[in-house]
Amino acid sequence: MTGARMKRAMTEVIVRRGFHAIRRDPKRALRNLVDLGQETAGGQFQRKFLGMAQQVLTHEDSLYYTLIQKTIQSVDEERLLTFGMNLGWNGLVQGAKQIRTEEARRGHNIPWSLTFHIEAGPDSLSAKEYLCLIREGTELGVYTYFLFPRDSPSVQFSIDLCQSNRGCAFCIMLPPGLEEQRRNELCPNTILGVDTSGEDWMEQVQWLRDGKYPYLLYRAYSTPEDVEDIISGRWAERIMPQAGVAALLVAAGDMAFPKGSPVYEYALDARLKQRYPTVMLDFYHDNIYADRCISGAPCFFGVLPDGIVTEYCLGREKPTIYSVRTQPLEELFRRFSRSGQFET
Repeated sequence: MTGARMKRAMTEVIVRRGFHAIRRDPKRALRNLVDLGQETAGGQFQRKFLGMAQQVLTHEDSLYYTLIQKTIQSVDEERLLTFGMNLGWNGLVQGAKQIRTEEARRGHNIPWSLTFHIEAGPDSLSAKEYLCLIREGTELGVYTYFLFPRDSPSVQFSIDLCQSNRGCAFCIMLPPGLEEQRRNELCPNTILGVDTSGEDWMEQVQWLRDGKYPYLLYRAYSTPEDVEDIISGRWAERIMPQAGVAALLVAAGDMAFPKGSPVYEYALDARLKQRYPTVMLDFYHDNIYADRCISGAPCFFGVLPDGIVTEYCLGREKPTIYSVRTQPLEELFRRFSRSGQFET
């Protein structure tokens, strides 16, 4: 067993023991687990995150105690452990360390995650092409993938990708109307996002709960009315009875906030003031914030169904002139300047 595998195995033992301790005495066990992590954290991102967690957990009435205890009691332990270790250890510890090393050696940025927009069609990327992208990504330290399938066939396609890459952490943002039987095909390295705009979203949440699967709720926002519904707190009030580990807000269409997003400010304020028993997140802003914490200069990298590369610019995810079909990831990442902008 290599040193890295031994460290992961030891960490799994500590986390598993932590799960059992949290069931008995959640507040004390959580504080002890976070304190231990802070003492042994090896990177700036880990220390910063755990420092924030320590501060949050000083509040005896923190709703995050409720969130964590509920999650541990309601989610299958092996699924929670697998996804958590793939995201936390592979992605944010070992992967982040590898990314920083490669960035220093190569002189350009490498994103901490990749976002795939997936759709069935004659011009869409094949399974082989996606597997190649993930292989290239993990070779550079990228172990976290956000998948946005747009139709039922691409949902199954996404699930198959997760099963073929067991060391990575995947978040699949489901479109409305997922068939119930698909729950038996989910790999434990996967968390599902349920779109609350669908008429059947509460039914989807129920079968995820019945199967003890981790999940989050999300919604896209693309109009001023959407923004008002979010920042007023009305959306949060509607979803809280069914809330999972996170509530994710995703900018869509031409919804752009070049000078600062009121949705992100709302999400940030909700987290800092612990307004809800779930973690409120803005997909693009918090994705880029994580990248900034890992390597200093933030960057974002997405891929459309036909292979066109996207960047995050002026508050929007926009297509570039580049394609993963014409250049490998290593060459495409070279276009990320140290400022995080995708150079043309």
